[in-house]
Amino acid sequence: MFLSIQQRFILNTLKKLNCVRRRQLHALVRGQFQQEGFEVTQARMDAMLRQLRAGTADMRMDDGLVWLSNAQPDSRRLEAVDVMIELTGGKPQEFGPSREPPRLLRFAYGDDGLRPFTVASLDAAPAELLKRGKAERIVWIADNGVPPKGLTLPPKHFFAARQPDGTHRFYGSNGP
Repeated sequence: MFLSIQQRFILNTLKKLNCVRRRQLHALVRGQFQQEGFEVTQARMDAMLRQLRAGTADMRMDDGLVWLSNAQPDSRRLEAVDVMIELTGGKPQEFGPSREPPRLLRFAYGDDGLRPFTVASLDAAPAELLKRGKAERIVWIADNGVPPKGLTLPPKHFFAARQPDGTHRFYGSNGP
């Protein structure tokens, strides 16, 4: 099957993340290809996904999700992807899952040099247990979307509080 570069990007994204929301995938594809003069409308995105589903045996779509057949939706990872899209405007230069709990997702972006970020789950481990790389910034999320009472974060750590509309409000640490 011949795939467009956008469809190859979609499949590579699914191989990295296993499962994403359709709107997340659309934002990532739009962010990746928008600057090249190629507008990725919702109709175009739907057509690419239908073609991929018809030609790829292990791609599934249902209820707003797109996933590979061997993957299970992970609400923490889906929220981590939302955080990444918000922070990068849908244009991360690099991204991929992390298999080191409490880390969920790693990504990098920046116009004046790549800045690495990690999205981690506070429900999987307390913030003080996670050691960060020298240039890395850590964004914490919680299952309930609310920062725990008395949460104190080390420098270059942030908390992403989920808002009722699904976006996040970011709270930073005090210090250098």
